Amino acid sequence: LPLCVTLRVKGDEMEVDLTGTAKQLDKPINMPFTGTVDCAIWLTIRSILLDSKIHGFIPQNTGLINPIKIYAPPGCLANPIFPAPTIARFCPGNQLADTVMKALAQAAPEKVSAGIGNLKVISFSGARPEDASKYWVHMEIFEGAYGGRCGMDGMDAIDTLYANTRNNPIEDIESHLPLRVNKYELRENAAAAGQWRGGLGSVREFTYLADGGASVEGEGHIYKPWGFDGGSEGETALLQLDDGAGNLVDMPSKMPYKPARKGSKFIAVGPAGGGYGDPLLRDPKKVFDDVQDEYISKEMALEQYGVVVTGGREEGFSLDEEQTKQNREKLRNG
Repeated sequence: LPLCVTLRVKGDEMEVDLTGTAKQLDKPINMPFTGTVDCAIWLTIRSILLDSKIHGFIPQNTGLINPIKIYAPPGCLANPIFPAPTIARFCPGNQLADTVMKALAQAAPEKVSAGIGNLKVISFSGARPEDASKYWVHMEIFEGAYGGRCGMDGMDAIDTLYANTRNNPIEDIESHLPLRVNKYELRENAAAAGQWRGGLGSVREFTYLADGGASVEGEGHIYKPWGFDGGSEGETALLQLDDGAGNLVDMPSKMPYKPARKGSKFIAVGPAGGGYGDPLLRDPKKVFDDVQDEYISKEMALEQYGVVVTGGREEGFSLDEEQTKQNREKLRNG
């Protein structure tokens, strides 16, 4: 389903034209024009053109949004006509924001990040094991990752673009819900190569301590986050259900309530953002640090960056700067 963005600057105004975006569906991924589409576009443009790192804090005011004129054809995903369902609008809205970012990259390449790894909304629920007449619900905003940007690596395992939630502490989840968090860690060997690498998604694994289930609202299982200016594409996300009997089932990014038995494991692997810039221009010491931090293997350092790392975790790693220099020269010369 295409999301199309054309940007035009006319005088002191900017037009954001979504003509070409797919038509609305009888599925809940339509995005209300007011409250989702407009906010996603305003926030993305503001964050790029008025970066707080450069300009400092600027209070929200109508002067920021009045110059931005948005057009979305009635009846498309970004301007649905009632009674189009919209409950799962959040992740498509984030994808729209990422598309605006990609359009702006053509005019302001030094201000954008490469493609984001989109997030998910996962809702776990079930009957209370001690009293089946009572129910529990736990909503998890499963974080994504940012792409690299000029001068900075992508941020790891974080809400992206117009999202603004925090994660749920493991101790809080396990203290009052029939869920055990077996794993919560950064994804390894998935960082998109670039002069500034893409951010890493996280890996989470939950065990149901009682019968329950989950529904999912998400994106990012098919199309990889885009790389920019020679940077590599990021990695897609993955959801799996281990039923505890040796069966591992891949699940889609959008899923109605799927029951799970006690002892089943829900596995969520987050996406990785795109890389920015030529990987051969990345500081070898930064690549070396990524190997030491177990973000990437020394084999990936050699394959993607031409950086030669010797040794191992037990005896310690070493960066061979001279061999790296020679290796990169060969790669540049074909």
